[in-house]
Amino acid sequence: MRPARFRAEDGVGLHLDESCGLMPVPPSDDRRRPWEEKNVLIAGVLAYLVPGLGHFYQGRMFKGLIYFVCILGAYFGGMRLGEGAVVYQAPIRRDLKKVSLTFLGQSGVGLPSLVALYQSRRSDTPENHDEFDLTEPISAPFTGRLLTTGPTRDDVSGELVGHIELKTSREGSLPETRGVFHGTKDGQPIELELSGGLKLDRPISGGFQRGLEMHVAHSPDQHPNEAMVIRGSIPRPFFDAFNAPPDPALVQDLHGRLGKYYDLAIAFTLIAGFLNVLAIWDAIEGPAYGFGDEQPPPPNPGPDRTDVPANAATVAAK
Repeated sequence: MRPARFRAEDGVGLHLDESCGLMPVPPSDDRRRPWEEKNVLIAGVLAYLVPGLGHFYQGRMFKGLIYFVCILGAYFGGMRLGEGAVVYQAPIRRDLKKVSLTFLGQSGVGLPSLVALYQSRRSDTPENHDEFDLTEPISAPFTGRLLTTGPTRDDVSGELVGHIELKTSREGSLPETRGVFHGTKDGQPIELELSGGLKLDRPISGGFQRGLEMHVAHSPDQHPNEAMVIRGSIPRPFFDAFNAPPDPALVQDLHGRLGKYYDLAIAFTLIAGFLNVLAIWDAIEGPAYGFGDEQPPPPNPGPDRTDVPANAATVAAK
């Protein structure tokens, strides 16, 4: 605060006045922006649930569009780079009652990340386990490898790309799964009859590919101690994979195959969460540098001459 000063005004006498800097004052009604008419709490909640939605609610369309595109672009870009196994929360059990710091940062994105809490509960149920027989037939695209297995070795016979059809029969004393693969092996057409040895990864898990392994039917000219196996994956439904906790083996595989790009995918989702925190603050508090309506306050009325100390004139003269 600056010291008091004296000034003469209208020849009446000396008046005491205190000078101040510029102070923000509420804008007049004719200068209010459209977003100032909106409820800031509603804007903040909407901005958290969906990036940019709070700004759309306030009528700040351009800024809302920037937040929507940039934040969700970084979030889903990271998900795509990490093959869908980036944002998840491990099941919270009695021996593990905590939320990971990584997910806490990612949760700033709002609804797209909070789905992970629901998926965590879905994945931690007795029904979600690896399957060794089918309750319903499968017909899906398949990519993987044809392996020749023996007592001491597993050899890759070729890369498979095609379509697989499987069905479990329960007519006998034990269920039996059979099927067929149509497609190519190393680019050459091939058809394989499949029988037994089915192992299908659990239905609800991170990653948009579901691991599948199946034995090829034994042929007469095949060595008795050898077996042929197809090992690969079929697509997992989006809702069963989105933000679901992945198997540890899948995370290890992604680290091995993607390397630093998997860490970069996690970084993208974290950046998206942190950016949305700033967007929420902007929706609640408005632009960081004000609205441009700052005005100097009106001068304080000076005291009457009778209120001025006797020595004020002497001080002013000096």
